Amino acid sequence: MGTLSSALDRPARTAAIIGTEDEAIAAAGRIAEAFSLPAQDSAAAEARHELLSRTGLFGISVPTEHGGIDVSNTVLAEVCALAAAGSAALGDVLAAHFVAVEKVRSNGSESQRNSVFSAALAGARLARASARRNSEAADSLPLAASGLAWRLGGEALCTPCARHADWLLMPVRLDGGRPAVLLLPTRLGGLHYIANSCEPVAGSTQAAEHVLFKDVLVDGDTLLQPAGEATTHGVPRSLDLLLEAARRKGGARAALRHLLDEATGEPVVSGLLSARLAAADAMTAEAGRAIDAAQIGLADQHRTNAFLAAVAALAAAEEAATAILRVSDSPGEETALTASLSPHLRAILRESGELCRKENRRQPEAES
Repeated sequence: MGTLSSALDRPARTAAIIGTEDEAIAAAGRIAEAFSLPAQDSAAAEARHELLSRTGLFGISVPTEHGGIDVSNTVLAEVCALAAAGSAALGDVLAAHFVAVEKVRSNGSESQRNSVFSAALAGARLARASARRNSEAADSLPLAASGLAWRLGGEALCTPCARHADWLLMPVRLDGGRPAVLLLPTRLGGLHYIANSCEPVAGSTQAAEHVLFKDVLVDGDTLLQPAGEATTHGVPRSLDLLLEAARRKGGARAALRHLLDEATGEPVVSGLLSARLAAADAMTAEAGRAIDAAQIGLADQHRTNAFLAAVAALAAAEEAATAILRVSDSPGEETALTASLSPHLRAILRESGELCRKENRRQPEAES
């Protein structure tokens, strides 16, 4: 496949075979625990990413006709939530990969699908890039025609540790301003990684990878089908929103567990925060099912429903996460959070909050 196949120049990996959705969730929990511990140095951080490739998680969304198990989007969301609860960077890496796989599924050629999907089943990873112009976010980079190929220049911020991925999805503009996406091997000549973002930073989340494109020569087999207005609310974007909601939930779950462990303050607050997170869980599951339907449905209404459900899930997750983090950072926020509750609801939430605290204390015994 010319340029596209150069992503496979890396040594062959051996990835675990995940055969069921339950196995996928279990694998996500194990790797999240590994990523939750601070890496001592860059080599250790890179080793963890190699371990991630070997879990088999990068292949769980590959369609069945290409040898995968094509897990439901609700399960993909749960995998990302579990990952984000252990490490924000891990959640970012998995979500970027799953959305990129969906981009290839939705807009790639049969040849691109065959190459990417078989590699993903073997542990290959896709990263994503967002364009930068004059140090500010941009929607894409211009792609200039050069004979039968194109040339690409500019800068982007990419998924953490993108240099250790196999492919990089880069939004570009063709002549005439048409949007498209390039599927670039991460070792392609002309790609320059500014700093080693796999180097852990104490007390900070892992930074996005800063990449420069210096007169990169790309050919036609790296170009996914141009995305026009008809696909603005397509499945890849809806999945992107869903997995963003999942990552927000993952971080909120970890913070809520800490609050429940402390068991201080009004139980009504614990009940309210737990209820908000449960509502976000339910809306995420519903959005996952809507995206499942959009992947097999032919009507525009399927895609519209999926997009609206994903937006609703993200809004619910954002609201729940914001409330949980506010109380976690400033316990004095509890009063403002519950001030408008009716006496009836306050009593019910106090009861549920006490129950949530009790169940949280019981978890270690259940897991032993």
